Amino acid sequence: MSSAVTGLYDELVRRRDQLKRTLEESLLEARSLGRESMNARERAMYDDLQQLNENVEYQRGEADRRAQIDATLAGLPGSRHGRAPGTAGRLAPLHFADEELRRLQTAAQRGETARIEQRSPGFSTADTLLPAELFPFPVEQVHEGRILDRLAGYAIEAPSVTFIRHVSTTGAAGPVAEGGTKPEVIFNTNALTAEAVKLAANNGLSWEIIADWPAFQSYCGTELYRQIVDVENQQLLSGSGTAPNMVGFYNTSGILTFDASTVTTVPGPWDALERAIATLRTGPALAVPDLLVLNPATWSAIRRQVNTYGQYYVAPDPSTDQVGQAWGVDVLSTTMNPAGKGLLLDTTKLGYVAVRESLSMRIGYSGTDFTQNILRTVAEERLVLCVTRPSAVLAISNLPLS
Repeated sequence: MSSAVTGLYDELVRRRDQLKRTLEESLLEARSLGRESMNARERAMYDDLQQLNENVEYQRGEADRRAQIDATLAGLPGSRHGRAPGTAGRLAPLHFADEELRRLQTAAQRGETARIEQRSPGFSTADTLLPAELFPFPVEQVHEGRILDRLAGYAIEAPSVTFIRHVSTTGAAGPVAEGGTKPEVIFNTNALTAEAVKLAANNGLSWEIIADWPAFQSYCGTELYRQIVDVENQQLLSGSGTAPNMVGFYNTSGILTFDASTVTTVPGPWDALERAIATLRTGPALAVPDLLVLNPATWSAIRRQVNTYGQYYVAPDPSTDQVGQAWGVDVLSTTMNPAGKGLLLDTTKLGYVAVRESLSMRIGYSGTDFTQNILRTVAEERLVLCVTRPSAVLAISNLPLS
């Protein structure tokens, strides 16, 4: 086994063993807490462990195959075969026969023009009849990050959750003279009740593909999770609130708004973002934003704003300076956010995402699946966005579209 192959194999084994230990510790802890099924994190680790096992077996098989080739070629006369290639260039090396190299050298010493000759003697081959080699894993679809990772969470044990909110105050405290009557302060409250929304999908696989290519089943399980996360991102941002949709940030009643087109100073978009930050800070929640959600096209248009000297406002030298923030606020770009709109959030004050059921997976049959050799997988979660303090959220409109 070559050093490159050995290094890759050893690294895969090390990663597999480390992940296996982590998963075992997590499952032992879950069992001690009385939980019988894996959560989304443990399921993802299990899927990664399956892929690593397949990778290790594949690399071991490749190493054995290359060792056999090395042993065969080592016995051929004049063999130049060395170690197994580790790069694409070494898999297809530039190689000339010894006779051709000697002829080229002689011609060069005489000052003559040399040319490689290609001869076409008769030969036998079955190369075109050989089957293609199957790459061990499906080429996966690309997905964006999870917005839920940036928001506060609250686990609930019922299908809905109620928050009692202090929404306003009647009266105010003030200075009082000796013997004077103290002013009365009344705290006005209301209740916010939100019902958990189910996000789900299912996928059916035939027993044939499961038996013939187990890697595809593992991939489909992971991809099903990612499809749920895509819908989750869309619901958190733009959910309409019409059943069965949840109420997303943009459709939440009481959030602050700012129209970027009202800013006429230069550079407009950057001034608009700073004005929006100030509006959020001086609003009822006294919120300090720590996250700005933008469409990638809008964020690109804002970053490309330059002054009269052609210097970028985002940073004097964007090739070395940090360009992942706007006025010190982290920027999360996602295609799920509408172009031309921005969302400023104070994630420490706006509220919570109430989670009734974490992202989980179940396997079973539906209808005639059993008689058709179909194994069906269902992925689902139940959660709801609870914006308990709408004034900690600000929607920006009329930003650059592209």
